[in-house]
Formats: sequence, structure tokens, C-alpha cells
Amino acid sequence: MKSILLSVVLMFVTGCSMMETSSTSTGPTKNQIAYKWSQIPNYLTKKEVENILGIPTDIHYTEDAEIWKYEYDNARSFGTISFRRSDNRIWFKSKPSF
Repeated sequence: MKSILLSVVLMFVTGCSMMETSSTSTGPTKNQIAYKWSQIPNYLTKKEVENILGIPTDIHYTEDAEIWKYEYDNARSFGTISFRRSDNRIWFKSKPSF
């Protein structure tokens, strides 16, 4: 009987700890996303953008530009930043819309 009770307690504790871990792994809020994007002026380099927004979710390459895409599942939106290949600075940006 004691071993069954101990097993139930261990399963409960393990289950609770797993629930806490998964509930804290949510992404940034819309306000946090908007704030980060407001910190991106037009002259930044790729490294400076990465320091603010993090690693992009996707990168596309064209002859003249490198385009970074940032997708936000919880906001159901995305933003893009295009860098000129000539100087690796922001050429164009499209902020996420909510």
C-alpha cells in the first residue's frame, strides 16, 4: 500500500513539474514585440538587429538583398527586414501588424 501511495505522489509531483515548465515557455507578448520593433532605426547592421530581435525564423536571399523574416505564432503576425548586400545595413523593414 505504501509503495502505491509513493508511486502516486511521485507521478503527481512529476506531472506538476512538467506542467510548470511547459506553461512558462510562451513567446513574447504583442506589446513586447511592438517595443522591440520600435527600437529598430533604418541604419542598423545585421548584428545590431539580431541583438534586438534575436535570430530570424527564416532568411531569403536575392541579388541585391538579404531578407530576414520574424514570425510570431502567438501574435499571428510576422515582420521582415531587408539588408542591402552592398553595406549590410537595413534597406527596408515591414513591422508586424496586429
